[in-house]
Amino acid sequence: MKKISVIGLGLMILVTGCMTMNKENNSNETDGDYTTGDAFDDRYVSVNDYTGEGYDLVNGEKTDVIANEKFAEIEDAMKAFFLEEYKTEVIVHNVVGNMDGATVFVESVGEPHFHTYAMIGIDVKEEKIMTESIWTQDSQVEQGIFSGLLAMIMDEEFAALDAFTDQIAEKYPVVGLRQEAINNVKATAYTTPYYFVQPMALQDEMEKMNRLYFENPSISAEELKSQFDKKAYNANFLRISIQVYMDEKDSKPTESLLDDIVQEFNGLEGIPRGKYSIWLHDNYVNKLSASGNQDSSLKERDIIIE
Repeated sequence: MKKISVIGLGLMILVTGCMTMNKENNSNETDGDYTTGDAFDDRYVSVNDYTGEGYDLVNGEKTDVIANEKFAEIEDAMKAFFLEEYKTEVIVHNVVGNMDGATVFVESVGEPHFHTYAMIGIDVKEEKIMTESIWTQDSQVEQGIFSGLLAMIMDEEFAALDAFTDQIAEKYPVVGLRQEAINNVKATAYTTPYYFVQPMALQDEMEKMNRLYFENPSISAEELKSQFDKKAYNANFLRISIQVYMDEKDSKPTESLLDDIVQEFNGLEGIPRGKYSIWLHDNYVNKLSASGNQDSSLKERDIIIE
């Protein structure tokens, strides 16, 4: 899939601030205690209230103002770009300025369903949106599409995973992200309030299934299932990150609670084969980086489901 046009060094630097969005937790935040004496660090907001407001990228103050003033122009350009380049209709949820342009967060319409982002250049001096200069990080959108296709192919398995996450949210004092936060600042492919899917390591399978989708964007789940052997792929290469937060502002994660969740997870049957991680955070999100990872966060990694 070709990438659109004229990207200077500034835009190459700009993307490095976005590459962390593919990781389990953004690394562009400073982990640690968010209180100093009685002073609350205003970088943090309760996950119960967090909608993505306050998300920030380096040196984006000027471009952010222009991008939001010209949101409609960016929206039209992005919709056309995704339709032409990826055969996918998208909803443009949010634009965030950075060094030489804006990061644009989008959600696909219908299936395959996923969240991703693209970049658009901005001429600050002329206050002009460079609609001819749109770019995506290598394989970022492709991974999003593939993750959505996998959710169509393994619909029963993902339904079982959804039932589990819904169950632990009812049984234990934990919550997930609000949908507004996912829409506005998450670009983590197939994403729910409780988990996201990262299948980029399944390179051959991704290329094959995406090619089928690009050839026929209306391809049915049944046809996709006939072209993909869900018992044959390497489970180590399908990464699924489950992330839950304590439901009260003054609650801290405990090892016993994480152990209970992990124990229930290990007893599951019928979920997607993959390499899972389970994260238990406190109630706060760093609004600058959209990450819940703190010193108090607990995790169980590399749970292989075959």
